[in-house]
Amino acid sequence: MFSTKQTIIAAALALSSATVFAMSGSPDSNKEVVAKKDGLYASNYVEIIKNADGKYLDAKVIEAILGKDATHGRAGLKGKLDPANPYSFEVDDSIDGGNHGNSQCKVPAAFVEVHDSVNKNYYSDADFVANGFGTPIAESALEKWNITVDGDGKGLPDPSVGMTVEEGAKVYVQFCAMCHGEFGEGAKGYLPLAVDQNLVASDFRDPAPMKTVGNYWPYAVTFFDYIRRTMPYWTPNAPFIGDKGYMGITAYIMQSNYIPVGFDEDGEPIELDYDTFYNSELLMKQNRYMKNQGNFFCDHRPVVHNERCMNNCPDSQVGNGKGDVHDYVQARKLPDGTLQYNVPQRLHEDPPGVGHAGM
Repeated sequence: MFSTKQTIIAAALALSSATVFAMSGSPDSNKEVVAKKDGLYASNYVEIIKNADGKYLDAKVIEAILGKDATHGRAGLKGKLDPANPYSFEVDDSIDGGNHGNSQCKVPAAFVEVHDSVNKNYYSDADFVANGFGTPIAESALEKWNITVDGDGKGLPDPSVGMTVEEGAKVYVQFCAMCHGEFGEGAKGYLPLAVDQNLVASDFRDPAPMKTVGNYWPYAVTFFDYIRRTMPYWTPNAPFIGDKGYMGITAYIMQSNYIPVGFDEDGEPIELDYDTFYNSELLMKQNRYMKNQGNFFCDHRPVVHNERCMNNCPDSQVGNGKGDVHDYVQARKLPDGTLQYNVPQRLHEDPPGVGHAGM
């Protein structure tokens, strides 16, 4: 979900302090970088990228635009928190209610071919002709699914629509617990929603932590949007649940993950009570305090894949990285050899009980 005003490329950025940077030919031909400019980055970055055959991720192109000192390490990260930076991942404060940095992972302006392609291939929906391939869908049929919620809260139900957290818990148990557990712990082979587990592993050989709403999901608004349009999986956007019920489900899951609605004078988190009436206004408040929101980055590295090897492979690609085919970490297993959390449920080995495979 991207905001147009943050991603559309301007022909040139209006930086009066920036000195125009010239670069001709491919980055390989750019043997010498011009003296350091006065501004933060080159105002003619679009021209630089196009002259480099569109290689906006080439190291020399990035250095030519941002300057070598502002490309790498902490300085590079700090620079990319500036929304005007061509490689920025920052978003407008209205999206998340404050300056959290990199919190929406927008498409950086330097990805010029993305925007050029959109402009080149865009056509007006009003002029579209089916040309015999099916029949255009009626507006009345689309109305049910015209439910998109933007990151700034546009599209959320009116604040009068909602229910208490306790009421939301009852709706959750009725329609969600059979797969996700009564407390969001995961059941019947489906993923948990509220497991308190740190996403940071101490060793790269450790099994991957389980991602849940509390420790991974970046936005409360998109979580509401997601469950309404996709859940329950057998009948998403169910009219018998309605916006009121989906708001209640969201409230219960937010409470289960201890997502605050703010902080008191002593800096202590203000959490949801069971009798709290939950609506779009509280949802937007919690949107600011999602625990993992500030940890998403737009990965500007080029995609690199190891060459596939089936026999006579180098030691670095075998077993423990030293050629021992018997020393390796099996996916989905803990260091002690037991299956990682939720695997028994996926294998239908869990005991009988409400919300489990043995039901």
